[in-house]
Amino acid sequence: MKIRCFISGLMAFMTLAAYAQAPHTIVFDKTSHNFGEIDQKGGPQTFSFEFTNKGAEPVIIQNVTASCGCTSPDWSKEPVPPGGRGFVKATYNPSGVMPFNKSLTVHSNGTPSPTTLYISGRVVAQAPKLEEQYPITYGALRLRKGEISLGRITQGAVKSDSVEVINTGDEPVSLAFTGVPKHLVVELSPATLKKNEKGFIRSKFNTAAVKQQEWGIVKYPVGLTVNGKAHNEPKLVIAATIEEDFSKLTPADYESAPAVSFKETTYNFNTVKQGTKVTAEFEITNTGKNPLLIHKAYAECACLKISTPKTVKAGATAVIKAVLDTKGEEGNKFYSVTLSTNAPSQSAPVLMITGAVEK
Repeated sequence: MKIRCFISGLMAFMTLAAYAQAPHTIVFDKTSHNFGEIDQKGGPQTFSFEFTNKGAEPVIIQNVTASCGCTSPDWSKEPVPPGGRGFVKATYNPSGVMPFNKSLTVHSNGTPSPTTLYISGRVVAQAPKLEEQYPITYGALRLRKGEISLGRITQGAVKSDSVEVINTGDEPVSLAFTGVPKHLVVELSPATLKKNEKGFIRSKFNTAAVKQQEWGIVKYPVGLTVNGKAHNEPKLVIAATIEEDFSKLTPADYESAPAVSFKETTYNFNTVKQGTKVTAEFEITNTGKNPLLIHKAYAECACLKISTPKTVKAGATAVIKAVLDTKGEEGNKFYSVTLSTNAPSQSAPVLMITGAVEK
């Protein structure tokens, strides 16, 4: 029994002696830190893990590695003397909106080594500023966007949509609209907006009143008058794509309907000098059994002038011509031309004109 007690005491003494003789001992104040919620746009966030050298010899931090590239480490570069204080900094750069849990591994000549430190938190989205939520301005009135897009509408149908607005001024706001076609109704709801009140500009489109030659992509610029003061720019744009109604066609109608075929749908003019006029021609063939009607050709860029035949007989081929004026254009360019036709299989074929314009 005495021998067993002697051995136990000897082992405890050796353990204490070994600890006492450890020349370098690192003790961190804390080994984990939670940042809590971090604003996504708040920029990099830094926390410093402080430690004390409780050994008898200087401690040297040899290297610190992070678990991902989103975390940048920094540390005490000079030896930390016995009883001295050092640090390991972790800088986290928030990106996506998500929780995070990252680690840093500290390599040193101290005990313990390596040591792992942890940072955590949650990146949250910053609430957008009022100016960002409502970037379009007409005096004290702000709009979320400058266009009401009604999308695709079958000819003869009625469709409505709206854009949200807010009155940021001190006085109530009422609106009047100018340049509105007869087939459009545009109005503010409610009719008067109080200070800081939100509402909607609503647009109602009756396509039954639109002439056939206007079918396809349409954009109507509308002017706003705010409390009697006209704001001509920017215009509020009402946009839609009016498509012919094919819903009542029978199988026999489809069999005898016109059909569209192009030799090429893309024209590349390679590289031209600024100011050059480029002419692109597209051969279109009606492979159906009834006349092909081309209601309209729409080009997004005013630099394009399009000429099309109104009718292409069954089995006939015609030419669609697009003249591009490159004045003021520069760089790699991509232009589209959208047709509106009475072909059920291709009611809105798209032609592309590409190339480069240099000064």
